[in-house]
Amino acid sequence: MLSSLSGRVPVLSVEFAHLLLRNTAIRASSNWTSISHARRNQHFLKPNFALAQQQAQYSNGSPSTLPAQAKASDEGKEGFIKRFIKKMGWIDNSRVRLRVSSCTLYESVADNINYDEFFTYFKMPDTFNTWFLITELHVWMLLVRSMAEGAEKDDAGRFLRNCIVETMWNDVTTRAKQLSAHNPSVVRPQIQLLSEQFQAALISYDEGVSFDDKALASALWRRFFSGHCKDYEQLELLVKYVRKQIAMLDGTSRYDFAIKPKIKWLPLLDKPSA
Repeated sequence: MLSSLSGRVPVLSVEFAHLLLRNTAIRASSNWTSISHARRNQHFLKPNFALAQQQAQYSNGSPSTLPAQAKASDEGKEGFIKRFIKKMGWIDNSRVRLRVSSCTLYESVADNINYDEFFTYFKMPDTFNTWFLITELHVWMLLVRSMAEGAEKDDAGRFLRNCIVETMWNDVTTRAKQLSAHNPSVVRPQIQLLSEQFQAALISYDEGVSFDDKALASALWRRFFSGHCKDYEQLELLVKYVRKQIAMLDGTSRYDFAIKPKIKWLPLLDKPSA
């Protein structure tokens, strides 16, 4: 348009050129809008034979299958949701269930173990450190059972183990703060020291339970008794106690352990028969 007008007039003002361009743009946009409306109306007016056939099948009561594209779309959407849930583990119902189970398992130790029985029989002082040694031993047995779930169950055992340890440290920190309310600055280094000892104890107990009773007795003597047990009958009793608790946990089903825990710890001393 501008080239044809340039043959008639020698000079084309800038204002007139802008006016022509603006009118051209307005006409182009209006034409495109009308074309879009026409195509949209044509799309809505076009009969959907596949949809009509599917509705007819449903109305006749005959079974029908989804189209391949709809199936692929549903599978892709389901795959995305699964990937999202797996990435955001706190949304996954199985992870939430395992986290709740970890609290229940730890409570079975903290609330159901007869600590006084350990204090009395082994002549141990009723202190925070002694309480932690007894709790540590039973938590370790729970961790052994947790790892028995294995990687074939989507690392459920590893996740459960970590949750139990996390629950234990939350409880330990709370108790330590209550005991050191007048001097809270000493809590952090104490927890750090217990954490290092706990890691070493796990390795020692794992090695001991993997071999014979001598290896397990050596691990218990070093950690539980701090190398100061002179009564070897006490050490023998503790080895038998650990073995029977491990056997009890090993015989517990996954449902009674990881889904809805029902742990009944065996007593340290066998009750005399009536």
